[in-house]
Amino acid sequence: MVPSTPSLRAARAVVRHTGARLLPVDDRLPDRIDGAVLLVDHTPSEELLAELAAALPRLEALVVWCPGWTEADVVASFGRHGLEHGTVEIVADGALSVLVATEQAAAALGPALAVPEREFRALAVMPAFNEADVIFHSIGALVAEGVDVYLIDHESTDGTADAALPWLGRGLVHIERFPDDCGFDERNRHEMVWRDILTRVQDVTGEIAADWYLFVNADEFREAPWPGVTLGEALREVDELGYSAVNFELFDFRPTDDRFRPGTDPRLSLRHYEPPGRHDLLQIKAWKAQQRPVDLVHHGGHDVLFEGKRVCPVPFILRHYPIRSSEHGRRKVLAERLPRFAAEERADGWHVQYDRYADGVDYLHDIATLSEWDGDRARAQLLARTVRRLLLGICLTGADPVGEEVQLDRLNGWMSRRGTVDSSGADLRQAQQRLAVVAGGERVQPDPVLDRVVGDLALALEVNAVLRGDVRLSVTLGDARASLAQAA
Repeated sequence: MVPSTPSLRAARAVVRHTGARLLPVDDRLPDRIDGAVLLVDHTPSEELLAELAAALPRLEALVVWCPGWTEADVVASFGRHGLEHGTVEIVADGALSVLVATEQAAAALGPALAVPEREFRALAVMPAFNEADVIFHSIGALVAEGVDVYLIDHESTDGTADAALPWLGRGLVHIERFPDDCGFDERNRHEMVWRDILTRVQDVTGEIAADWYLFVNADEFREAPWPGVTLGEALREVDELGYSAVNFELFDFRPTDDRFRPGTDPRLSLRHYEPPGRHDLLQIKAWKAQQRPVDLVHHGGHDVLFEGKRVCPVPFILRHYPIRSSEHGRRKVLAERLPRFAAEERADGWHVQYDRYADGVDYLHDIATLSEWDGDRARAQLLARTVRRLLLGICLTGADPVGEEVQLDRLNGWMSRRGTVDSSGADLRQAQQRLAVVAGGERVQPDPVLDRVVGDLALALEVNAVLRGDVRLSVTLGDARASLAQAA
């Protein structure tokens, strides 16, 4: 598995801070770069460097990795083109530069780059057949969200693998040719045998090491339910809370006109969606790495099965763009899907998602029957509905956290999963003493390692205080956390 490079880690940090799109750069500038973070993980030519310098005012940031360069090389070469705002770091036998247009932008970006990256890897396994029109953006979205991608190209004839190539080594860890590269039955050359594809997805998750895995399709965009949090960060948080699987709430986006152009981001032109059909309500497609193989096949890829599964009660977001225009719909449904589905799987009730379409049907939808996408509103509704269900669940089960004290073993378990303390709890005892001092208003000398433990301890006790209705204590603990953060 290709490891994360210094340039990719830096680019992801900028994306986390800004929410901008991430675009890779090879020999020339990509299209539609306004507001993007550009990733240049090779030494640029003088011609490309001049183009990058001219484009910088239109960008959120420019991340450049020059193998073998020194800081003096960066200053001399970049200085000739007026690239002077940002940071330069010598790492892994090369120079890593994060450049922005102004001194103010550089100052604002500095804290984001200084935050240490937690050791956590999420890997999405993506089978695809003839998805060249969207796969660049679907892979790019996952990479920007802190998730690596393994692509299984299933005999595509439209250049799907070529469209994905710009991401190879930049979050896309491998492009597999299915079935040639993995020894599956020859019928997979001309049929879509979904059980075989799902089995191969299972196999990949046993072959390549990661902390969490996702099963994704090339026409999907996955997002965290919390605003300002990347998908990778959200999976890490779910893992820290002790859950081992995630369900996704599906939003099916439909074309209302033929504005979509192949190669563009479908999220820009397809803005209206409808709820999923009953066959798509179950979407448990992200899971924590297991010691034994998981089972994706039993439920047709809709629900991963393994012993001891704990599904996070907060669903994540899945934006689905199966049909992008009337022409695309006719080709995909009538030529690329219905004739290729394995007959025995159709007999088992699988592959019903396109039964609503038939030859002559208008693939464009009436906009009046759809909802317009608003990410903030969708998240607010999802989280509000989840909270109400959790409150009802507490009422019905009696598992009421109100009035309960923090359990030391659970606190230590949570902080251990976060990497804040070791399993002995020794750091936790020291942190309790330091928190009492800081909460009392006294100033202390910064200690980055211990203060991270203190910050987590204060957060846990603050949440508990809120649940118990002790507003004064929650404010005091919040102030203590803020004081430690300011001192750092």
